[in-house]
Amino acid sequence: MTGVMCVYSVLFMRFAWEVQPRNYLLLACHASNETVQLYQLSRWYAWSTSAKAADAKRVEPAPAAAAAPAK
Repeated sequence: MTGVMCVYSVLFMRFAWEVQPRNYLLLACHASNETVQLYQLSRWYAWSTSAKAADAKRVEPAPAAAAAPAK
């Protein structure tokens, strides 16, 4: 969703700049949204490449004794 919001904000920043008269308020809103979304994307990337993410993605195998049916 963050990537979609980045593209959306860039498109509307361009629109706000191209219309006559220029809509500076719309440009400012989408520029601030773009900044925040890019920051969020950088936080996600830092997390996904960290060792913490590798630990969270690792799946521990079940112990052999627990896998055997009880008699």
